[in-house]
Amino acid sequence: MLEGENERNMKKFLTICLIFAWVVSFGCKQEQIIPEISPGRTKLLGAGLAVEAVEHLKRAEIEEENKVEAQTLLLIAYSHALSKESALLKTRNLETEYQKERTRRLAELTDSHIRMNFLILKEKHRVQNDVIQILADKGTDVIPLILNDFTENKYRQAHGDFFSILRKIGREGFDKIIPAIENPDIPLSAKANIIQIIGEKGDTSLQQRLEDVKKKIADDGLKMEINAALYRLGNKEYSKQIEAGLTDKHVGVRQAAARSIQLLNKPTSTKLIGALKDTDDTVRKHIVIALQKHINANAVDNLFDILTNDSSDKTKQATVNTLEHYAKNGLASGLAHRLITLLTTTKVVDHKDRIRITQLLGKPSLIEQISNADPYDNLPSKIYDYYDTKEDNTLVKAELNKILLILE
Repeated sequence: MLEGENERNMKKFLTICLIFAWVVSFGCKQEQIIPEISPGRTKLLGAGLAVEAVEHLKRAEIEEENKVEAQTLLLIAYSHALSKESALLKTRNLETEYQKERTRRLAELTDSHIRMNFLILKEKHRVQNDVIQILADKGTDVIPLILNDFTENKYRQAHGDFFSILRKIGREGFDKIIPAIENPDIPLSAKANIIQIIGEKGDTSLQQRLEDVKKKIADDGLKMEINAALYRLGNKEYSKQIEAGLTDKHVGVRQAAARSIQLLNKPTSTKLIGALKDTDDTVRKHIVIALQKHINANAVDNLFDILTNDSSDKTKQATVNTLEHYAKNGLASGLAHRLITLLTTTKVVDHKDRIRITQLLGKPSLIEQISNADPYDNLPSKIYDYYDTKEDNTLVKAELNKILLILE
């Protein structure tokens, strides 16, 4: 009986060993069949290690049944290595090989590969600029897919990059993008960007085509965008219409006019200053930027008001930049005193507004105003008292501390 029991125990032991061996073997097989595309994708998109990614992706191209992703990533890897790891390529004598591979694969790029590039743009990776350049180098074949997505919105997060691609393609693509201005399915914002791109490239042969398109479209904002493009292309008579657009009842017209106003030679200063009080934030932002070129000291009061009104952060930051520009050029005397009074005697609720005000006060031209102010005003002391007794935001206090250290 004892002998039989030993035999049974031995059988159990052997069974357990076999099961264990099978599990280990299965795990090893599982590890072996992890697709090469996974580490290749991670190294390229996650870490920007293009040269390391290439070997994984080359094997993935062989192994994968659907090769589109591997091929797309390989082209990006070759491009990224050439733009960011050129020293390493030279050390390993890989530069010529990578350049040849990039050229060959770019020529073989299909619509499926282009859409995969769109997806990568949408996801926002460190290879973004390389993908933009790949699609721009592919040229006009990319344009129909871009225009199609302006209506489908599948890659909406990449639309800003799409405009960069269209700019890089330039005049070569105009025959394909001009008809899009009349396409009722494409959003107005995309059409406005397309018109701006056409105007930027300075092809005077397009003047009549734009005039013809303007007659066919109904939206007044787009018509103003075309006026601005035509002005850039040499039709200077449109300057009066652009300037008049600043007070138009149609917000799209005012936005287009404000965006274009900095192109004009000498627009009426009172219209620019008045537009700083426009109800639309986009109009205000573009006028603030334009006032860096069309300098007028009378704009300071309205610019000052924007620092704490309901404008967006982008508009307020542009205002800080413009006010600093004015102070640097001696056109905003007393600005430091006004900013300190605003900060210390008025409740500026939004701490981001207070940060911008203190950052502006810390600029050299404003520090100079504080240092040269009438001692009776005692501006440094007012800053310290505010810092010590009123301000409770650590970020604002950090900016104030920088100012106080400079003034010591």
